[in-house]
Amino acid sequence: MAEKIFDPNMVRVEKEDENLIDWYEVTPEAFDIYGVLPEKDGLLTRRLPLEVAQKVNAGVLKMCGYGAGGRIVFETNSPFVSLKVEYGNGAVPTVCNYCYSYGFDLYKFGEDERDVFVGAYRPATKSFSTLEFSQKTNNNGETICYTLNMPHFSEVRKLQIGLEKGSYLGKRKKYRNEKPVVFYGSSITHGAAAGRPGNTYENFISQKYNLDYINLGFAGNARGEIAMAEYIAGLDMCVFVCDYDYNAPNAEHLLATHYPFYEIVRKKHPDIPYIMISKPNYFKSPELAEERRKVILESYYKALAAGDQNVYFIDGESLFEGEFYESCTSDGTHPNDLGFYRMANKIGAVIAEVLADKNI
Repeated sequence: MAEKIFDPNMVRVEKEDENLIDWYEVTPEAFDIYGVLPEKDGLLTRRLPLEVAQKVNAGVLKMCGYGAGGRIVFETNSPFVSLKVEYGNGAVPTVCNYCYSYGFDLYKFGEDERDVFVGAYRPATKSFSTLEFSQKTNNNGETICYTLNMPHFSEVRKLQIGLEKGSYLGKRKKYRNEKPVVFYGSSITHGAAAGRPGNTYENFISQKYNLDYINLGFAGNARGEIAMAEYIAGLDMCVFVCDYDYNAPNAEHLLATHYPFYEIVRKKHPDIPYIMISKPNYFKSPELAEERRKVILESYYKALAAGDQNVYFIDGESLFEGEFYESCTSDGTHPNDLGFYRMANKIGAVIAEVLADKNI
C-alpha cells in the first residue's frame, strides 16, 4: 500500500449527496452578478467586450474572459453551497496557484456589514474541464447573504449552484454604491499571486467597505491604450483607479500615455474621483521606480493645475510600509496576501474618504 504523503485536506474535494441537492443555473434572473458583463459569447466571466479587446492588444483579448473580480451574490438558509463548473480557457502563471486561477471562494455578509470568509473551492487535479465542489455554510438554518468570488485566471462557461432541497434562495441588495469603483492596471491589479480570489486588494476593499467594483487588470498587458481609455470612459462608475504603472514598458511610454488616458476619462466624467497609483514594489529597483513615479506625479500636478479638485495620488512606495515590507511579494514583483492586504488598507482608506465626501 502506497504511503500517504500529503495531508488529505490538501487534495480533498468535498461533495454532497446528489439526492439532497437542488441545482440552480447562475443567471441574472436567479442571482445578482457583479464585476462581469451579461453572459456573452458563451462565457459567464467576460470582463471586456471582444470588439474592444481586439483594439487593445492580444494579451487583453486572451484574458478578457477571465473572471477576475466577478462575484455572484445571493441569500440562502442551505447548510451547504455546492458548485458545478464548466470551464473555458485558462492559465496558471508561475506566481499563481490553482485555488486562485481556477478556484472560487465563498463569503458571508456579517452583522458589521463586512464580508467574512466561509471557505474555498479548489481543484484537486491539474487536468479538468468540469468540476463539482461543495462547502459547508454552518449557518444554523439562518438565511444569510453570500458572495461567491469567481476564478481570476480562467473562463467559466457554465456555473450551477446547488443548495439543500427545500432551501430558500433569494436576492438581496448588498453594496452601498449604486455605481462601481473601476480599477485598471497590471497583473497586480489583476491579482496575480493572491492565495485565492477573495484576497486581491480590490476584494479586501470591497469586503471591508461593502463596495461594488470592476477589475480591469490584465497581467502584463495594461499599457494605457487609447481604446481602453475610451472604453473605461464609457462606464458608469463612482471612482476610477488608474494602476497600470508596472506594465508601461518604460518611463517614456508612461509619459506618452498617462496624462492622455486621464484626459479621455476625465472628459466623460468631470466630477468622479480619479486616483493615480505608482507601483508598489519600489524597493526592487528604486531608480527606475522613481523615474516612473515622477511621470505619474507630473500627471497629478498637471491635473491639479488645470483645476481638478477630484484627482488623487497614492505613492506606491508607501503601500508595503511596515514590518516585513520586503515579504509582501511572492517574487519581488507580485504582491502576496500580505502585500495585497497592505495595499487595500492604503488604497481603501482613500476610496472610503472620497466616497464619504460624496455621501456614498
